Amino acid sequence: MPENAPGTLTIRLTGDWSMTGVTQQLLPLTEHLAALSGVHPQQVQPVIDMAEVALFDACGCQLLTILLRHLRLLGFSPVLANIPAELRGSIELLGFGHEFETMLDVTRGHA
Repeated sequence: MPENAPGTLTIRLTGDWSMTGVTQQLLPLTEHLAALSGVHPQQVQPVIDMAEVALFDACGCQLLTILLRHLRLLGFSPVLANIPAELRGSIELLGFGHEFETMLDVTRGHA
């Protein structure tokens, strides 16, 4: 890794990211964002690990979109990792492919 390359901070998404469980994800996401407070975006690259997401629907896509946009607004360059094929299909089917297109292309090598 080059000397000025950012380290990574893994944000592991788990459990139910559907309409019935998405509110349970708010506290963990708040904690992850708090862990990034005071960190310069050039020091850390957030890696969003989706391997343990059990359920995922449009509500989950919306919350994930908000998280990614928030990270970008803070100056970070988040990367999606370990996206199960079923979740990739859901993202495309639900019309969110354009939101994650670059990150999905990047993560194909990681998944």
